[in-house]
Amino acid sequence: MNRYLSRKNFLLNLMTFFSLLIFVFFISHIFFGDRSVWKIFLLNNQISVAKKEYNILLNDKIKTSSEINLLRDNNLDSDIISEIAHKSLGLIESDQIVIDITK
Repeated sequence: MNRYLSRKNFLLNLMTFFSLLIFVFFISHIFFGDRSVWKIFLLNNQISVAKKEYNILLNDKIKTSSEINLLRDNNLDSDIISEIAHKSLGLIESDQIVIDITK
């Protein structure tokens, strides 16, 4: 009888141990696995950073497209041409003042 209770307690303790081991395994996968809560937060952060970069690139594209449209033959703007010449060639006109700031 005593041996039977001892074996029953041993099996009960063994089942409790394995149940606890399985529980810890699944909890660790919930928080630290490939599809875990932690990864979801990281992916959401990466998505928000990528959306910000996309918006910046979209604004640059719109700005560049508007500059290209101003340089087309049918819509040529002399102000934009002079601005580009000043930037790229370093040209100044006689009524302009140049301030050289050295670092």
